[in-house]
Amino acid sequence: DAPHNAVLYGGNEHRFERNEIYRVVMETGDAGAFYTGRDWTSQGNILRHNFIHNLGGGDDKHVNTMGIYLDDCDCGDTLEGNVFYRAGRALMIGGGRDNPVLNNLVVDCPIGLHIDSRGMTWKHWNNTNDPSWCLDAKARAFNYTQPPWSVRYPRLAAIMNDSPREPLHNPIRRNVFVDCTRKVCDFDGNVKKLLDKFEIADNLAVNTSGATNGIATAEGIKGFAHLAGTADKPVELGFADRAAGDLALRRGARLLKELPAFEPIPFDKIGLYKDAYRRRLPARGSGAL
Repeated sequence: DAPHNAVLYGGNEHRFERNEIYRVVMETGDAGAFYTGRDWTSQGNILRHNFIHNLGGGDDKHVNTMGIYLDDCDCGDTLEGNVFYRAGRALMIGGGRDNPVLNNLVVDCPIGLHIDSRGMTWKHWNNTNDPSWCLDAKARAFNYTQPPWSVRYPRLAAIMNDSPREPLHNPIRRNVFVDCTRKVCDFDGNVKKLLDKFEIADNLAVNTSGATNGIATAEGIKGFAHLAGTADKPVELGFADRAAGDLALRRGARLLKELPAFEPIPFDKIGLYKDAYRRRLPARGSGAL
């Protein structure tokens, strides 16, 4: 029941794993369960196997509640194996680079994945009148083109010679999007023109009931397969109990047959666990809206 972001982070080589976050961003918008932004150098962070669900609604018109929010050209975060359920704009990359989007599961979210080109279009990019936006200058303070930075992050070291304003090197692989109500992929015009430079492969968009009104597809975007059921015969992907928010996959789940490249997410390992100090656990789904 938090009003704003749950986890704000910056810096390098952090790992956020197996957290359950729900009922946050309950009173604000332009915020997320995880939030970071406006830094090329915050590289090497991994967000893996987190369950983000039942977030606040924010501004429904613009869907400005995010599951994972990489704001204002932030770079170098790996988003892998996370589960999003009723989590607004699940994955948000605001113009950044080198952010792999791998093996995530998005269910019942208005927008699955957002990538925009604000680095190409916003006038205050590298504007000295707004030092927080001077991304190259902030990176030069770390001498980022020299070791150890250039050794650990070679793509960062070469960024100024590689169309630095373009949101490149964000591979999108092995993700599953189920019943996104507005857009599976929300790409602006510049991003659509750059898709030939993107690595997009082995993704699946699912419309469980075959609805033609209110369920989005990824038609026209390379690297996506589609699966649709009907009102009489909806697609059963093999979740343990989707209605209750239990998105663990049962043995032999159809999802794994439709997308063999998808790696099962250890859903039962996410969140609180019993130990000497916590003898009982709250029921999962208690955060449902």
